[in-house]
Amino acid sequence: MINKGPLLTVQSKRHWLYFWGALVAMALLCIGAGIFFSYSFFSHYGLRKTTTGEQAFMIFGVVFIISFFYGAWSFWEQAPRIVLDTEKLIYNGTEVFYWKDLERLELTGKHHSKLLWATGEGVQMLFKGNVKRVFFDHMYQNSWLMKLFLEQIVLQQQERISLPRVTVLEYSTNKAAYYRGSVWRAMLFYMFLVINVSLALSLQNPVNREPSLMLGYVTIIFFFWRMAAHCLYYVGISETELVIRNRLWPGYQKVFLLEELREVAYEHKGKGLHAIKVIRKDFKTHSFIADGLSKREWLNLRDKLRAQGMRVRNELGIRRKREATV
Repeated sequence: MINKGPLLTVQSKRHWLYFWGALVAMALLCIGAGIFFSYSFFSHYGLRKTTTGEQAFMIFGVVFIISFFYGAWSFWEQAPRIVLDTEKLIYNGTEVFYWKDLERLELTGKHHSKLLWATGEGVQMLFKGNVKRVFFDHMYQNSWLMKLFLEQIVLQQQERISLPRVTVLEYSTNKAAYYRGSVWRAMLFYMFLVINVSLALSLQNPVNREPSLMLGYVTIIFFFWRMAAHCLYYVGISETELVIRNRLWPGYQKVFLLEELREVAYEHKGKGLHAIKVIRKDFKTHSFIADGLSKREWLNLRDKLRAQGMRVRNELGIRRKREATV
């Protein structure tokens, strides 16, 4: 949200999925579990003497409900309301920091905030007195716009925000060197194979070939195929383009022009899955899990990108032996 009044102002907007969606899911899970566990106790309370098990269930139910309120409060604290204007930052509605006191500004990278009790990709601002304030990208729908404001209005002293031109193509016309990896390195691919074999064996029984069951089988196969495909992207690079393709989805292709990228980051997604994050000039990001790539391919891709002038941030801890000893 941009206010073009006397002072150019950008206000944060919490993300509809990663903030509000997660908050609703937490409420449904914790409060639902709390009601479920408590029902056994309160449905008999006053009618007869409750058992030890029913009393334990009641305690579990209360703990779940209290956990929701505590978790919701801490989650809310991780997405403070932020207002940026040409003179100052208003953080969490009460704290005011003036840009003239800003000593350091980091617009990308992983940051930890003791105040927010979390670590994540975002912005870190250091003000006089060693006062640090952080906000995390995934909590806000317009984090990219807030970053553009900080870069162009605060650092570069521009009068208005200008949106960089960024083009994401659906196909590549240039010859690229690909780092494909292997499907056999991805655990979800094995799960996909096991499901296919199990369903194929079950179809040996004619009873399991009814149309309604077949529809269920197709749905299950599609679900596990999509999960496996989500982890098996691979990367190509040409003189001008970064190309993302998929081992299990032959028609998939995303093409980014290198000159329109700000940074590439290697990062962990989920439970240790290796991913490549593309950060565009406008600070919008795209993340692709490439769990099939080997250590050598990750390093060769890094070297190739750096040779073409691209900044690469390696958060996977992958290094060659000689690099680790330097």
